[in-house]
Amino acid sequence: MKQNSSYFSFFNSKRRSPGTVLLSKILVVLILATLLFGCGKTAYNIKSVRELSGNKLLTGRFVFYNDDVHIENGEGFTVFIKKREDKTLRMFQPDEKGYVYIPVDEGQYYISRIKYNKLNGHFLFPVHQSSGINVGASDRVVHFGTIRISLQQNITSRIAYVSTYGYPYAGKLMPSSLKPELSILQIPDWNITHQYILSSKLEILPESVRDEVVDFPEEVETPFR
Repeated sequence: MKQNSSYFSFFNSKRRSPGTVLLSKILVVLILATLLFGCGKTAYNIKSVRELSGNKLLTGRFVFYNDDVHIENGEGFTVFIKKREDKTLRMFQPDEKGYVYIPVDEGQYYISRIKYNKLNGHFLFPVHQSSGINVGASDRVVHFGTIRISLQQNITSRIAYVSTYGYPYAGKLMPSSLKPELSILQIPDWNITHQYILSSKLEILPESVRDEVVDFPEEVETPFR
């Protein structure tokens, strides 16, 4: 009985120390993050078309900017894609040039969200994509060119995030005018990306590649929590 009483008192919120309360809040955030991304998986780049096993190849390039500075290796950014009827998110792992080439089956795919990791936490941006990336039954390689992802956060927003609210609740109640903004745009530089894809070791034939135009809204995205 004495052990049970001690066990109960540990979880009694009225007797918690400030440190225990903070730890509990952090655990809640970690659990929510697990629920949010736990159903996801990594979409690894293939090394040869032999790995497709009857699937199609989805390929293209991502370029990342932070306050107009080009981030060559995309450090801090994570792009998630999902098939229209699926709930599972797939996390891209671009190569050193920002290219992705993953096996997919027939369907419509959406870039659903962007995650940006920072020193005191992360931003999660929804992506409102007007049109998906269509992969048809007759397709072999679907190529979406270059997608530019740009994060903008002015100095006022940075100070507000750091000084006004403590992690993990930083910026939760901030007005939209002070929140960081993310824009996403397709750059159809087909020639540049074609050259890279066809010169790779994937053994892709030029006639098997179909270019796909993706439509993103012009308005910028702000992070959600």
